[in-house]
Amino acid sequence: MFLQPWLLLALPLVALPVIIHLINRQRFQSVPWAAMMFLLSAQALSRGYSKLRAWLVMLARMAAVAAAVLAVSRPLSQGWMAVAGGGRQATAIVLLDRSPSMSQAAVAGGESKLTTARRQVALALETLGTERVVLIDSVSAQPIEVSSPRGLLEVPEGDPAAAAADLPLMLQAACEELTANRSAASTIWICSDQRANDWKVTDGAWPAIREAIGVIPQSVRLTLLASSDSAADNLAVRVTGVALHPRETGFELRLEIAIRRESDTGPASVPVLIELGPARSTVMVDLTGTEALLAGHTIPIDISALQALSGDAGLPAASNADPALALGWGRVSIPADTNPADNDFYFAFGLPPLRRVIVVAEESQTQRTLELVAGITPERLLRGTVETVAAEAVVGLPLEEVSLILWQGALPESGAAEALTGFVARGGQVIFLPPEDPTPAAFAGISWGAWSAHSPPLRPASWRADEGLLASTTSGTALPVGELEIGRTCAILGEATALAVLADGSPVLTRAASDHGGVYFLATTPQLRDSDLAANGVVLYAIVQRAIDAGLEVVAGARLVDAGGGVAAARQVRGPQPEPAALSWLQVAGPPATSSEAGFHEGMFASAGRLLAVNRPAAEDGARVVADEDVDALFAGLSWSRFQNRAGAVKGVVEEVWRLFLVAVLLALIAEGLLCLPALRPPAIGPKIGKVIA
Repeated sequence: MFLQPWLLLALPLVALPVIIHLINRQRFQSVPWAAMMFLLSAQALSRGYSKLRAWLVMLARMAAVAAAVLAVSRPLSQGWMAVAGGGRQATAIVLLDRSPSMSQAAVAGGESKLTTARRQVALALETLGTERVVLIDSVSAQPIEVSSPRGLLEVPEGDPAAAAADLPLMLQAACEELTANRSAASTIWICSDQRANDWKVTDGAWPAIREAIGVIPQSVRLTLLASSDSAADNLAVRVTGVALHPRETGFELRLEIAIRRESDTGPASVPVLIELGPARSTVMVDLTGTEALLAGHTIPIDISALQALSGDAGLPAASNADPALALGWGRVSIPADTNPADNDFYFAFGLPPLRRVIVVAEESQTQRTLELVAGITPERLLRGTVETVAAEAVVGLPLEEVSLILWQGALPESGAAEALTGFVARGGQVIFLPPEDPTPAAFAGISWGAWSAHSPPLRPASWRADEGLLASTTSGTALPVGELEIGRTCAILGEATALAVLADGSPVLTRAASDHGGVYFLATTPQLRDSDLAANGVVLYAIVQRAIDAGLEVVAGARLVDAGGGVAAARQVRGPQPEPAALSWLQVAGPPATSSEAGFHEGMFASAGRLLAVNRPAAEDGARVVADEDVDALFAGLSWSRFQNRAGAVKGVVEEVWRLFLVAVLLALIAEGLLCLPALRPPAIGPKIGKVIA
């Protein structure tokens, strides 16, 4: 790559020494002369060496001319003498990954991957003389035009964030920008650490992205600045469980704290600082392997302390008369290391809300079974209530405090369907069980088909044990899903994600697509003729209670949410309509952030008697790095290059190397001069003439 490529037209001057040599040979003519023949024969022994020296002199002169032409063309190197191809680009679109993992530094307190990437891209674009710079960051995923390459170092949209990145979404935005602004040749710079949760290599959008880039009329080149190195000694802290329990004189807070590191570097004892308002305490956690869990850590809290915490957050004060107002927040921290973005974790707590469930069932046996599994709470101190109503009565019910609706019968239509749609939109959970006589009605794009009998009964052959309603327990024990015996199933028609599948391939439990909440379809009932879900009640109980827990997340006054999309869902009021932008949400704690990015940075937020603890997603603590081969497959067929980077790197991505060619000119001229020196002659040897002294 050259900044002045038109000067390469002078490269034919390399042949100038050859032309001069040929012209010089034409100045003399060979004439046979007998008297000189013996001199020519005397030089015959050294003719081979003379020809070799003449050729070397000519090559040195040609090399000097070539190096001089290349030097004035201002050559560039990307990496170390790695030519990326192409020339000066009119437009550069910079995709900036601002996820927490990009805050990692090579040493504690050093320059982070994010800062290094911004600096190197800015210097590269400045060196290349790029005319137009557009930034697409992982928070907004929208194009932002920057005044100059140096502006990448100054805009707040380049600072670290707590939300994960979405590379497919950012690339789609880049394609739209290039299509809308048909400029000349363009380059897409991708600054990322290749984390799997950010790249989403299995996302179905990748083929469409490759096709969209391929059909852009102007020349487009992709350059990946990969900072995929990891820090083995970096620690990350997270609160995986928090519960507040009432006691005679106050409350008891139970915390579950997890500490994780990239690799096992030996046993360690980690001090964990727990902050509850002005009160601070430190607990030592022994870390062996890559992860340690501090479970059941209890902290007594009296009413006055909880009132202070509630007052600091602008919430109603808790009291013995109204314990439901018991809300508070805190933070856990570990000592500084190479990544400051995962050293703190905020948490909010309050008394668990009422576990309210509504049951709609057309069969009495199924109704009693569902009421039983929904009414038994997992813990003695939890409160629950189950209400059974007719299908048509759902229309007038207040569903703001309901966490789960169990619906066995024909799928809802008209008013009931609208009520359930609004319930799901604000984060509620619905589990549908099939009616005895299916109807053509559909909900969320799913409808019931015909019943099928299985003789002998079938068992689930596969199910999702990694997440969802059938996930394994926290100790790693799998639910006995494979022991269920299913005698009859009702076909589930429509596109849905199968969570459990029978041996014949028919789904038993599916989840319909929804932006918020959860819509599940169970293809059988707990009646004895259909399955042994009632007799083997562990699986059914786990499904129902986990769905209740998921529904409580939007009902509870205190919540832990992921930065980014989780905040948008949590900020909905208890109804189908979302709150206006930044409606009275006050930041109680955490680093300052602009109002437009408040939900993308860690911290505590309070509004209308509710608390939100915003933190980085769990995937950021242990996401694997996407292999280079997988990245190659994502960009197959496109013009692209990869350059490995690391936090704090001093060497630039793009550098001018004309000085090397000037050195080459000097070396070539020195070599030419040495070759042109005459050979050293030995001193003449003859008889010594001495002076005779008489």
